[in-house]
This record gives sequence, structure tokens and C-alpha cells, in this order.
Amino acid sequence: MRSQPVQQKSHEAGPIHWNAPLAAAKAGLQCVSVCDASVLANSLSEWQQEYLQISPGQFAGSVTEISVGTVQIFREVMNQAVDQHGQTLPGKFALGIPIALRGNGYWCGRELDCIDSVFFLRPDSELKFKTPGFSDIYGASVDVEAFRKYSLDDEFDERSVISRTKEVSSLSPQKCASFRQGFDNFFRAVEANPLILKSEPARKQMTFDIMQLLLGMTADLDVSKKSHSEQFVHRHVVDSARSYILSRKGEALTVNDLCEGLRTSHRSLHYAFNKVLGLSPVTYLRYIRLNGVRAELIGGDKSTLVSEVAAKWGFWHMGMFSTYYKTLFGERPSETLKFYRTTKNT
Repeated sequence: MRSQPVQQKSHEAGPIHWNAPLAAAKAGLQCVSVCDASVLANSLSEWQQEYLQISPGQFAGSVTEISVGTVQIFREVMNQAVDQHGQTLPGKFALGIPIALRGNGYWCGRELDCIDSVFFLRPDSELKFKTPGFSDIYGASVDVEAFRKYSLDDEFDERSVISRTKEVSSLSPQKCASFRQGFDNFFRAVEANPLILKSEPARKQMTFDIMQLLLGMTADLDVSKKSHSEQFVHRHVVDSARSYILSRKGEALTVNDLCEGLRTSHRSLHYAFNKVLGLSPVTYLRYIRLNGVRAELIGGDKSTLVSEVAAKWGFWHMGMFSTYYKTLFGERPSETLKFYRTTKNT
């Protein structure tokens, strides 16, 4: 049975705008469940990001987030592999810890294949995350200046903690279990009684406790000089190809076009895509086009025709297009269009 496109519950302590900077937001709890990766990408308030589904099957994802002012914590669950691109808001850094992973992923060029690890994103850095086939992750977006105020002077050295922290650090199972338990305690408490976020003393103490948890996590992370490993080179090739494709949506690009545009060989392009995403460039091109069609169908109205949208994205054989679409998303394109039309009218 198909899940609803968006199921959202919000509990707010005063007025809140979820797309506003966190420092300006009031405390709140938001829970969202969706059946499309691009819709899920827009559900996290502290991120500007795009999600591209790259494994076949019907998507199911959810986000639960707690905002208490200068810090936001969230739990994100996805049942498909997704190529994520984006960044945090200015003046923020981010970190996360897996609860469950099935399959390998890459966070900012580093392999993420173990739940006993913490991953980190520096301020003003671009998010590049190829998720595993299934992922359940706790994360946080933190204001750097606020983080500094909650730490002791000898605990916080921005040059090392923020600027030189490794993208992925392996930690002991015991420490990771303790950090997960810390996140779990916050979510259990707020979900059981969202009204506690209306209490200023409770919010103040919760902010302090969250910051202490995050300080404990950053204290255990490895620091090193920036690395330019082979994986970073491959990720650069994939990112360049993605940007090239999206800047020419109406051209129905081929792999030959990519090689010419990026001035690289077929062999190098194929190797980079397989190393970073586990896909061939041909498959990735098709997935970008299929995700583009789906986004337009979701946002379509009564005048939207599947055939016209498909042709716009370079699909000339409707039977093959429908097969590709159903394989990736678990439903026919006409079902997507009908379902979201119905949802808009209810």
C-alpha cells in the first residue's frame, strides 16, 4: 500500500517559519513522511539541498526535527540510495551519526560504510552525500558562534575543531552508542510531550544539553590536513558532469556530449561514476531525466500531459520511458500525476 505524499505534524512554541535561519526561529518539532526524494530534500529547514534518487523502487523517507533556536537536531530515514547536493546555511556547521546503514555511501568524498562513525561538514562547505541503499541517521546543524559560547575556552579551537575536522571519523562502538542514546533521549522526550518546547526554562536546558552532547562528539573527532585522495578527484568529475547536465536540461545530452563538454575520456568518466555512485554515466543521465520528469509531474496541474513532459526531457519512446520510470520509482508516470493531482484537491 502506497504511503501518503506528505504527512506532516508540527508543534511550535510561538510563530515559526521553517525556511528562516535557525537563529531567528522559535523552538519547534516537525515530523514529515514523504514518498519522493525531492520532496524530502525540502523538508529540512536548515539546509539548501537537492536529492536525486539513484536506486530502483518506491521511495519512502521521513524527517523528524527539533529546533531550539541556535541548534537543530534531526533524524532522517530513507529506503533508497540518493545522491545529495547542498549546503548548510551561512555560519553553521553540521555533523551526524548513523543509526543504521545498508550498503556503502560516500560523505564528501569519504566512504561511509560503518555505523560506528561520525561525519562532519564545515561551514560554507558543499554537501556531497551518496547515501547507502538504506539509511537512518541522526544529524545536527549548529551555529558556530553559539557553539563557541557553550564550550570552555580550552575545549574549543575553531582552527582545529571546525576548519580541520575530518569528514568522517571512526569512533568506538561504546562512544557511538552513547551519542545515539543522547539524540534518542531528546526525540523521545519531545515527541512524548511537544508542549515542553513552550517552556523557556525547558528550552534553555535542552539547548545546553544538546550543545554538551555535540561538544562531546566533536572532542572525539580526528583532525588532519585536507586530503586530495583519488575519491575526491572522482567526486569532482561526477559533480562537474552533474552541473553540466543540469545546465543543459533541454539538450538530451549523451555520454559523448559529457566527454566533450568536460574534456575527459569515456574510460575516465565511466570509472569515476562507478567509483562514486556505483552507476554508469548512461544510467546516471537517464536517472537525472527521470527525476526531472517526476518533479514536473508532482508539480503539474490539469493541463499537464505525461507525454509532453517526457518529450521535454528527451524521452521519445513512451513505452520504454514508462518502463524506466516504473523501475526507478515503483509506479507508472500516470499514477504519479493522478496521485498528486488528487492530493492537491483534498
